[in-house]
Formats: sequence, structure tokens, C-alpha cells
Amino acid sequence: MSSLDPGDLHERMFADKCRRMHTYLLGTRTLLRDIGEHNRAKWPVHYPLGRLAPGGRAASALGTGSTRDSEPTLGPEPALGPEPAAMDDPADNGLSVLRLDLRLSYHGDSDVMGSLEEASIARLLDERLAQCAAHIDKLIARVADRASKILVTGDLNAGKSTLVNALVRRDILPHDQQPCTQLFCEVVDAGLNGGVEEIHAVPDIAAYSPRDAATYVRVARDALEDVVMENDEQYQQLKFYTHERRGAHEGLLRNGVADVALIDSPGLNRDSLKTTQLFARQEEIDVVVFVVNAENHFTLSGQDFLLTAGNEKAHIFIVVNRFDAIRRRDRCERMILDQIRDLSPLTYAERADLVHFVSAHEQLAGGSAAFARMERSLRAFTLEQRFKSKLAPAQRYASNVLRDVG
Repeated sequence: MSSLDPGDLHERMFADKCRRMHTYLLGTRTLLRDIGEHNRAKWPVHYPLGRLAPGGRAASALGTGSTRDSEPTLGPEPALGPEPAAMDDPADNGLSVLRLDLRLSYHGDSDVMGSLEEASIARLLDERLAQCAAHIDKLIARVADRASKILVTGDLNAGKSTLVNALVRRDILPHDQQPCTQLFCEVVDAGLNGGVEEIHAVPDIAAYSPRDAATYVRVARDALEDVVMENDEQYQQLKFYTHERRGAHEGLLRNGVADVALIDSPGLNRDSLKTTQLFARQEEIDVVVFVVNAENHFTLSGQDFLLTAGNEKAHIFIVVNRFDAIRRRDRCERMILDQIRDLSPLTYAERADLVHFVSAHEQLAGGSAAFARMERSLRAFTLEQRFKSKLAPAQRYASNVLRDVG
């Protein structure tokens, strides 16, 4: 009997984990829907109020009465590594995914939970349960999809487009001293478009197919900057098909393991609508690459994004760009790492692989050892550690849901 090739064995193990995770997610979704039905049709589910809990400690799970008797048997959780701790927030009631944020915007220390009737809380909780079930649906789709999507995000003018250009060794995305990206730009291998390099402007992502010219508009290179910066036609996304100038053994888009898409995004704090779209888009993403401007560190909007993404992604790949412009680099690195330790503890614990201080401009100008190390780490995290980058976020989110329902 011939032994399996290590690569084939790894793929079989990954496929088995995907099947087990799929079953786990289906069971979690069924539980959410059962609780929602119980909440609507029988009697309202008890929502724990932290300030009323005995001893000053918040209750940490929903009270569902007899619903627990019908909870589906999920079996053992897939072994994907150590289970991360729940998100801790001393101001909340011990819940993470199912927490209802009802703090008054004009008085940060107040909340309206205690003044709401039980039926009102039940309706809000029902909406939150439906949102969580929809998120589980997206996780199921992500686990079933062999491809990996990498979202490159961060605050305005952090150098996200320049970073994507440096990663693919092509100057394909417009970039400027001023913030210029107004819509999502997805960069993929041209092999997915019959080997043809093209730019497709997509009005409706759900209906898009590169084989159906009616679902997109081809964009000429000389018109690209106006489309990206103005987006007068209100396209939802630009799709860039390009040939990467590296072989499969070191490339990112074309790598011999899985199709990879790099998605450049508008800046987090450009306007409230685009920030909301970005928060929603991260639910479809396997890997988040958060780009920090070394001169600005993490802004409040960046911190909010990381905390929201942390409901499912325990590990965030962080690139501190424009590090070459910093005079006191040791001080800058120490301050940013202190922020990361508070925002994403497991990212901080693996900072040697997940946090990188680089200059994308240096890479485009002729190469950078720090950038090369970052690329190797990103490729390893996305392709070689798919248990962690692709499956662990699904496990984390589902586990947080189950922890919330007790």
C-alpha cells in the first residue's frame, strides 16, 4: 500500500474538518432559529441585565426555558486549536455575539434596557437572532468555498492600494497622496477570466459572472482613476483580472493550493455609509489584513472594526505601513503593539507572524526584506494554515453563540 503524499494528506484532513465544521454550523443555525421561534410563539426569552445580576456580576446566557431540551446534538467541536476566550467588556452583560447595544449615544454611561418592556426586548433580540443566523449562513458558504478572500482594510490614507500593488508586483490600483478608493476593488488571477487581463465594473455583485457580459461593464485603463475615485455610476465593485509576476511557489493569487482574491476597500472613516458596508463585508471574508498608518496608529474607527471582527476572527493580520517615515521606530512599534495587545490578544500572542512593520513604497521601488518576510507570513497564514485562517473564525463565532445561549 503506497503512502499518501503529505500535500494530499493535508488536503484530505482539511476536507474532513470542513465537513465537520459544516455540520457544526448547521446545528448552531438550527438552535438560533429554535430560540427565535420560542421567543416569538411561546414566551419571550429572558435577556440578562448585567446591572440586575446578583453580586454585581452579569448573567452570561439567555434564559430559554424548555428550549434547551430541543437543542440539536452538535457532537464534539472540530479540533482547530485552542479555543479563544470570549470577548470581555466590563460594561456589558457577559454576552458577546447576542449582546444588544442600547447605550444612549449622548450619555455613554446610560442605557435604556431597564426602561424597555419585556416584549420590546424580545423583538430586539429576535432581530439579533435573525442577524446571527444570517451570519452563520455566510460562514457555511465560506467553509464550502475552497477559495480564500483577503480583505485589505484600514483607515483613510493608510496605503491599502499601494500595499495590494506591492503584493501582486503590479501597479494596477490607483493610489495617491489623498484618499482615492471609493468602492471595493477585488484583484484575482486572470486565469479565472480565460487568461485575459481585464477590469470589470460590477453593478450587482450577486448577479455577476465573468462569462456574462451583461452583468458588468469593461473599464479601460485610462478611465480607471475616475471610476475608482468618483464612482458616478454607483458600481458595487471593480473586478481586476491580472497576471501575477511570480510563480505558483511564491505567488499569492496563483499559488497551486487555492484561488485567492485580494479586496481593497474604502477607508474606514471616509463616511458612515461606506464604513457600514465595510463592517458588513468582513462577514464574507476569510482573512482580514488591517493596514495601519505608522504615523497615526489605531484610530477609534479602526479599533471599533477590530473589536467587531473579533467576534469571529481571533487572529487579524496587521500591516503597519509607512514605517520608513518614522524616526523613533522603537517607540512607534512599542505603542502600536500595546494597542494590539488590548484589541486582539491572540494576534498579539502571535505577533512575530501576524504583525509586520513595512513600507509598501520601498517594496515597489526595489524591494524590502521586511516586506518579503510579511509576504511569506501572509501566504503561510492564508494557504498553509487554513485551519486557523479559514475554519477557526467559523468555530469561534459558533462557539460564542453557544456560549451566549448557555
